[in-house]
Amino acid sequence: MATLKITLDERRTKKNGTYPVVIRITHQSKSRDIPTGLTANSKNFSKATGSFRTDDEANAQLFSLLECYSTRLKELRKTGIDHLSAQELKNKLLSFQARDEITIKGFWEKEIEHLRSVNRHGSAAIYQNTIQVFEQLTSLKIPFEEFGYKALLDLERKLFAGKRNVNTVGVYMRTFRAICNKAIHQDVSSRDWYPFKNYKIRKAKTTPRVLSLEEMKAFFQLNLLKTDTRYRYWCMGKLMFLLRGINLNDLLLLRPDNIKGDRLIYQRGKTGKSYSIQILPEIQFLLDQFNSNHLLLGQFSKVQMEDPVKFTHVMGQKRKLINKRLKELGKEIGTVEEITTYVFRYSYANIAKQLGFSKDLIAEALGHEYGNSVTGIYLELFDQETLDHMNKRICKKVNEPPSRTP
Repeated sequence: MATLKITLDERRTKKNGTYPVVIRITHQSKSRDIPTGLTANSKNFSKATGSFRTDDEANAQLFSLLECYSTRLKELRKTGIDHLSAQELKNKLLSFQARDEITIKGFWEKEIEHLRSVNRHGSAAIYQNTIQVFEQLTSLKIPFEEFGYKALLDLERKLFAGKRNVNTVGVYMRTFRAICNKAIHQDVSSRDWYPFKNYKIRKAKTTPRVLSLEEMKAFFQLNLLKTDTRYRYWCMGKLMFLLRGINLNDLLLLRPDNIKGDRLIYQRGKTGKSYSIQILPEIQFLLDQFNSNHLLLGQFSKVQMEDPVKFTHVMGQKRKLINKRLKELGKEIGTVEEITTYVFRYSYANIAKQLGFSKDLIAEALGHEYGNSVTGIYLELFDQETLDHMNKRICKKVNEPPSRTP
């Protein structure tokens, strides 16, 4: 049975003749010491009582430390310590934090560090942005179980008071809910505490922003010179569409070795799903408009990508610039919806549907599961030839002259 006691480490004598005062862990007939930062000698310290003979202030400090480590040991016993060596137990006591010692802020920041360590920098940025907003509105330097349902409602009220829309507040609340779920799964808080139990995150219905077939034709038929500052952004927009609605981040991070013969093979960053897309002549022409480096489109240098956290910001700035140029092109052809990087994926699906392709096939092309799990299994049966045929049809259609002015 593991025990803790305050004693002197008489193996190590200080120059002034005193010894370190330690909290000694005895476990499985072996001992390890945790330093307290105090020193004493046999004249002013009683080993029998584990206390200073006349220094009440030092004793208060010692007993507070002993109580803290005793509480931690009690918590560790709940999950079992018999399999631990004395050194391992010491390490756990030093690193362990009881529930009431872990704050929402501390736990949240560790989750951000974890996301960055596994290269999920986009998610880390969302977590970072959300905690910064929350800290302006409420204190997060409290244990999870001190933040209840009423505090959650108060936080929501403050978020809306800042003129944020329903979906923006929804993003913040879903992020916080994810943090709370992680805290429960890691036994930092109990399931009984969960403040989202009776709280529903509101979501406003949004109309999908898509371009019609005629608008997409007009976009593809724009007559831009290579010297036009918008030319490469126009090419990026067409690539996002022709590569079956590829995500902008995935497009910009493609590497030359993603090309295998006449196919582009890559994994979507968000889901890890693999895509294999035939490189049509129209796609190859667009790729040839860029100067490759370590990236297929050559939009970032290795130096820009060295620091993952800073690169998240660089990517964000690039997205803003691309959207700015695409919106200019949308105004030029008079689209109903603004053209942004967002519209190409959903426009691809919408146009494929207009051309008579099934929802199942469209879902497979975009990497979605459509319907129930049985349908999900069925989707795997679509071969590349079927998907290639659909993409060729769509590519041919949008490259036709528009039948009317959009």
